[in-house]
Amino acid sequence: MLGAGETGNETYLRGLLSGLSELGLREVVVVTDAGVDVGEHERVVLPHRSDVRRLTTDLAAAARRLGADVIHCTYAAPLSNAVPTVVTVHDVSFVRHPDWFTLRDRALLNAGVRLSLRRAARVLVPSGHARDELCALLGADPRRVVVTPEGVDPQFTPLSDQTSHDPAKAAEVDRFFRRLGIHRPYVLALGDLQPRKNLSRLVEAWAILAADESDLGRRLVIAGGFRGRKDSATGLPVKLHIGERVAFPGHVRDEDLGLLYGAAEVFVMPSLYEGFGLPVLEAMACGTPVACSGTTALPEVAGGAAALFDPEDPADIAAVLRSLIADEALRADLRERGLRRASQAGWRACAELTAAAYEAAASESRAGTPRTAASRRP
Repeated sequence: MLGAGETGNETYLRGLLSGLSELGLREVVVVTDAGVDVGEHERVVLPHRSDVRRLTTDLAAAARRLGADVIHCTYAAPLSNAVPTVVTVHDVSFVRHPDWFTLRDRALLNAGVRLSLRRAARVLVPSGHARDELCALLGADPRRVVVTPEGVDPQFTPLSDQTSHDPAKAAEVDRFFRRLGIHRPYVLALGDLQPRKNLSRLVEAWAILAADESDLGRRLVIAGGFRGRKDSATGLPVKLHIGERVAFPGHVRDEDLGLLYGAAEVFVMPSLYEGFGLPVLEAMACGTPVACSGTTALPEVAGGAAALFDPEDPADIAAVLRSLIADEALRADLRERGLRRASQAGWRACAELTAAAYEAAASESRAGTPRTAASRRP
């Protein structure tokens, strides 16, 4: 996944690798591009870029050659290998909402995940909701499913912390927003333009605010690229006569996300389905008050530090946003609660739980053989 532009998957893997490094653990990371940075870990380049070759031959062959104890994959594990496997499944939306996926992606996910679950020594999920869905919809053995909540990268800090004593940074921030054509204050949403992100209903909610001017001159900024089935959100503002009140700056680089979060008056995440919802914590870490869906994993991730709404009701979304835009005290309260919540989420904790899953998988495979320091191979 690293270097493949797999947004959430890549963020997860990079965060996990940083957490493992913090624990002093050095693993072998297989990539398809020799230019991909894996930090302090050992990089091994697979001989082919093909997903088919990776799952049928290349990954298992690399594990044998390296004498690995465990293979850790996301969603799909090698079809045949002698090394115990740990598989991360972020969510099972492809089962719960198959209409959100192309026929190809749906077929690949269904086949890959179902086969991998049958063979995996441990299955990692980011939330209790994802665990419950995996067990209920795909029959995963709950004894082998481990919840490993995701963390927040240290780059996400309040914008005031970055600019208050650094005029050069403040000037960089101004240039960034001029380049994107975004004027403050604004309300931010972030996510690929696909149906599960529910951005069309968010635009409908914004039209409700615009109708009575309760947006107070703010613009709704929806940042993200196109992946999978496309959402109709981009054409909706013109149809609703609010074209000047909604901006679509497209994909924003990871290194610029902190600026976009930090300068927003409110961050809103109206997703219909999330296995975790890391942007909620990233926005909180930047000191931005959050409003999000009260469904799937998002209330669990928000931990009482966000304003919740019904994502299927534009009027409810509008009501929550109206309150946040109008009430500075409410925003300040959510800001403080969000900062506390985000401070509890670190990649080190995720890495500790993941490393324990590696150990359990390897130990079971050895069928009671004592595991010594000399025998360890990541």
